[in-house]
Amino acid sequence: MPALPRLPRDRQRGNSLLLALIVLSALATLGSLTVVSVQSSLKTSTNGRSQDIALYAAESGAAVAMDMLRAPGAYDLDTGPNRKGWSQFVVPNDLGVVPLTTAQMASNGALPGTPNNQFSNDLKAWYSVEIHNNRNDPGFGSGAGTNDQDGILIIRSTGHGPQGSLAIVEWEVQRVGDPPPSPPAREVQLNSASKFVLLGWHVVL
Repeated sequence: MPALPRLPRDRQRGNSLLLALIVLSALATLGSLTVVSVQSSLKTSTNGRSQDIALYAAESGAAVAMDMLRAPGAYDLDTGPNRKGWSQFVVPNDLGVVPLTTAQMASNGALPGTPNNQFSNDLKAWYSVEIHNNRNDPGFGSGAGTNDQDGILIIRSTGHGPQGSLAIVEWEVQRVGDPPPSPPAREVQLNSASKFVLLGWHVVL
């Protein structure tokens, strides 16, 4: 029986298969890069939102602290040599500063889901506020209770957000409109709200 003739090889078929494999490999690589890029964008977006929430919490804490400092009785208007001003909120040489107590500011340190927390539960936000004295205060290093003699304080607020996000802001405020009162008017002024201006602010973190 005569041998069957061998069919000629089509070299184009091998080249086409190789080209197809190269294209498929390139598409797979491109797909992987796209997935990584999308995941990275989502992570960046999520982290950015968390940081925005933390900053919002920090600024909210500072604003609440301003209301506390403005409240009647927070500022002692005695203008004598032992004037106290906001001394009840600061310590000598600014050493050992601790966050405000809940008696001073009920929402300070209130964790998400607790009654005094001022944010919706989905934000997972809270803040911690400290009051610092400015180093240029004449009473900076004086005895406890007379450290604030220039009516200037620094509100340091740390905001916490989801995923461990953190932001810290500092607001420097000054009491204004504090002329030496006459004895009859003094009691009225002590029970009136303090007025002050924002001297400066910056984002620490």
